[in-house]
Amino acid sequence: MTLASQLSGDLASQQATITSLDEQLSSGDALMSPSDNPVAVADSLGYNRQIAQAASDQSNATIAQSWLGIGNQTANQVVNTLQSANTTVLQALNTGSNNAQTYNEMAQQVQGLISQMVGLANTQYGNTPIFGGTAGVSQPYSSAGAYSGNSQPFTISVGNGAPVAVSVPGDQMFGGGTSGVQSVFTTLQNIVTHLQAGPGSASYAGLQADLNDLGTNMTQAEQAATTLGTSTQAVSAASTAAQNTSTQLQTVLSKTVSTDVPTVTAALQSDLTTYQAALYAVSQTVPETLAQFLK
Repeated sequence: MTLASQLSGDLASQQATITSLDEQLSSGDALMSPSDNPVAVADSLGYNRQIAQAASDQSNATIAQSWLGIGNQTANQVVNTLQSANTTVLQALNTGSNNAQTYNEMAQQVQGLISQMVGLANTQYGNTPIFGGTAGVSQPYSSAGAYSGNSQPFTISVGNGAPVAVSVPGDQMFGGGTSGVQSVFTTLQNIVTHLQAGPGSASYAGLQADLNDLGTNMTQAEQAATTLGTSTQAVSAASTAAQNTSTQLQTVLSKTVSTDVPTVTAALQSDLTTYQAALYAVSQTVPETLAQFLK
């Protein structure tokens, strides 16, 4: 290789470096091509994958929070409805102030509570009933309160793919099924039957038993509500963690792919000075026509 060819190659290389640094300053992007910094490029791809996963976790958490929001609201309504029935039974047991007409009116009130409870039991998120478990049924409870769902909670993966139960199966909220607890609907219907029988010792004994069954139903509903509350806290924590992870990764990614303006500016000034010096050296070493060409 001739001296002129070597000098020409060196100058071309320096000029390419200067062009690259100038582009970094203009675009703000430190990685104009994979060859600029292969390690940084690989790191940025990894950060982008993690950021995408964090975004997916946040999206799932948002859906889970919607499920749980409806579930918590419905659970509170279930407990309130059972408390209303409990109040009615206590009033009926106060035999000194009740008669057949009053008992019949109370029976009608409780019958209305049954209809309300069926509606609550068939509450949906979108088109999916939240108390049907994973059975995929469109209406887990019939008008009479018969359950056609299963005992598997519906789950959504949030935070590192960990599944979180975002609902409770109907038999864990309303009894029946495999829960080992008498169905809320059976309890309420028994109350209606005993009230329709009117005041008397038989009705009184039946309502006393109904009161105990109601207590069991309320305890189960409150436990289901607690389960939903625990899941709500877990999803909220996962959502916060995903947000924090995304923010941290965005910061690291920005540092990886963005131009370090002070450093690149200093490097560009240094390379320009070196380049100018090299041009002068070439002008003193090779014929003037070549030096002029290289400029």
